[in-house]
Order: sequence, then structure tokens, then C-alpha cells
Amino acid sequence: MRIVVTGLGLITATGTNVAECWRSLVEGIEGVREITSFDTSKYKLKRACEVPRIEKPVPIATDPKIDSVGKLAYLAAQEAIADSGIFAREFYKPERIGLSVGTLGEVSLMEEALRRTGGDVPMAFDNNLINAFSLNLIIGALADQFGTFGSVSTHLNGCSSGTHAVAYGFDLIRDDVVDAMIIGGADTVAQIVFTNFHNLKNLAPEHCQPFDLNRKGLMLGGGAGFLILEREDLARKRGAKIYCEMNGYGWSCDGYHLTSPHPDGEGGARAMQNALDNSKLSYKDIDYVNPHGTGTLLNDSAETRAVKTIFRERAYDVPVSSTKSMIGHPMGAASAIESVIACLTVHHNIVPPTINLETPDPDCDLDYVPNQYRELPVRYAMNNSFSFGGNNVVIIFGKF
Repeated sequence: MRIVVTGLGLITATGTNVAECWRSLVEGIEGVREITSFDTSKYKLKRACEVPRIEKPVPIATDPKIDSVGKLAYLAAQEAIADSGIFAREFYKPERIGLSVGTLGEVSLMEEALRRTGGDVPMAFDNNLINAFSLNLIIGALADQFGTFGSVSTHLNGCSSGTHAVAYGFDLIRDDVVDAMIIGGADTVAQIVFTNFHNLKNLAPEHCQPFDLNRKGLMLGGGAGFLILEREDLARKRGAKIYCEMNGYGWSCDGYHLTSPHPDGEGGARAMQNALDNSKLSYKDIDYVNPHGTGTLLNDSAETRAVKTIFRERAYDVPVSSTKSMIGHPMGAASAIESVIACLTVHHNIVPPTINLETPDPDCDLDYVPNQYRELPVRYAMNNSFSFGGNNVVIIFGKF
């Protein structure tokens, strides 16, 4: 059974829909700005790739003034659904459509609830606070709004949460549990997460510089990315527009360290090879890699070694560009957002650049598409997502 992508939705620090986001990525526009969602006066660093305020109410939001995880998820999913036309003429039965979302949103929702109560956890929640605090209820609210009665799930697996959700949805279709899936991820810049990375001294002060010799850390971001997966035969039968095919995925665990990757990228390399095997492809078939590419010292060098392990003699010929240099790291949503970007790369035959790459690092010596997009035929794109705990997921999308 072939599984295809028929709809996309995207919100990042540089755009509130697919067209805006893709244009900014191709043009190399950076989304970093001063944080406005919480008070940064006590922090040394004050910048992130926050999503600009979206002045649009949504039916599942408990506070229209807050761009919550649920709000971003709803808007990006709504765009993907409209793009795909999946509900047109009621082609699918509601119980044959599933919803799968990856996020670290419990942290953001907890902060939202705490702020409403002056910083203290209330002994009893009213309905609004329950909706704000429970991520499962938000995902359920999404399913209720969109009319999806198939499998509904939330995935909290660190930075690879979104790709876990995509892989899970892929399996549900392949195993004939559902015919179509609404899949994605959403996160905001949470103060708790910002504080943790700030204290770890793992944040970039001004710009994210993946693979650069002078890189100083990651830049947190917010956003949401959603895609619609369908059985190819049914998508063709209803006349759907098809962006690309999802060929397969692979995952692994480093089993090495809580926050540091294996120095040789051993776990990441295994996930990449597993994805190739699952997709029945060779390393010679891949034309582009969207890496995890965080801009941290250890991740970038380890991922470079992993790419070299898998791509062998082709390692220096395959473009590897980090879009986190422009949109930051949206935590649990990052890998879902980058899955959408990988689909667009295959669809448009355009590889976004790695911006802010100025000084080559001898340990990071691949083709990172520095500072300028590139037009080239992209038959297959690989999306790498490597999380704390060595929790790795790799997805491959290809031309249909």
C-alpha cells in the first residue's frame, strides 16, 4: 500500500500559512526577535523565534489573547485539511480518519494555567482551566471540531515528538486501521523550557548558526506543522492533489546520554539506515537531508558523522540544510514542521539554505547549502529528528 501527502499546514516565526513560510525559508528570512510572551528582565538572553501574535479566535481556545499550543495546532491543521479537501463530499467515514499530534505542550499549558491563578496551582479547576491544563483534552477538542472519530493520540517524545506522530499515523494507514490521518505538531516558546536551556548555557545569544565553527547553541522557536496522509488509491479516486509520497521511517535510541548524542552519531545513523530499509531505498536515492541541525556544538558534529556513515562516498554530494537557522527550534513541533518542509522541498525541487553559516568548521564539512537556496531535482528527501535521550526518528518523502 502506498501512502501519500495531500494537504499541508504551517505556522512558524516567519509566516502563518504554508505560502508565507515557504517563501521566507527560500529567501533565507530569519524569525528571531525579542521575546514578548513572558518577562525576560531577569534573563541574560532574551531572544527566540516566537510566532507573531495571530489575531484570530479559534473554537478550542480558552483565551483569545493567547497563542496557545491548541490554537496553533488548530490553525495549522485547519489549513492542511482545507488544502487536501479531505472532507469534501464526505468521501471518508469519520471513523476511518485519525488524528495524531506531537508536542511538548503540557509545559506551555501548565504555564497558562498557573498565570491565570497568579502563579499557584488551583485546588479546583473550572472548565476553562481544565481545557488549558490537559493536552489530551485539547487533542480531543481538535478531533471533535474536525469530525475525526478514528484513532486519536498525543506523542510526547521530546524534539522528535512530531515525527513519532507521523510514523504512528503512517502505520495506522498501512495496517488498515484508518484510511487517512491528520498529523502534526505544535508548540509555543515556553518559559520553563527557555529557563532550562538558558541555565544549561545552550542558547544562542543572537542567531542560530548550525554547523558554523562559532555556533553558540540553539534558538528556541514556536509554531505548528500538519500534513494529511492518505491511502494512495483512495486519494486518487477522490481526485486529490498529491504533494509527494511518504516512503517510510526509521527510529532508534542512542542509549548513550540523557542530553548528549553519541559522539559518532551512532544512534542517528541507525535511524537513517532503518528509514532507508523501511522505504526499500538506498543511500544513493536520497537527494536532500533536512537535518536535526540545532546549532549546538555536539549535535551538529555528531549528525555530520552520522551522515558520513550512511552516505559513504556520496556524503559530500548530498545537500544538508538546517531550517532551524531561520525558524529556531520549536521543540516537540520541530520535526512535524520539518516534515512539511521536506514535502515542500520534494514538491518544488528547491532546497532552503542554512543561513548564518559564515565560518567553516573542520568537524562539519558537508554541503550545508550556505545562505542561498538551491534549485535541483529532489526525488527523495530525508528528515532527521534527534531528541534528548537519544530518541531518534527519520522519515523519507519522495516524488509520486
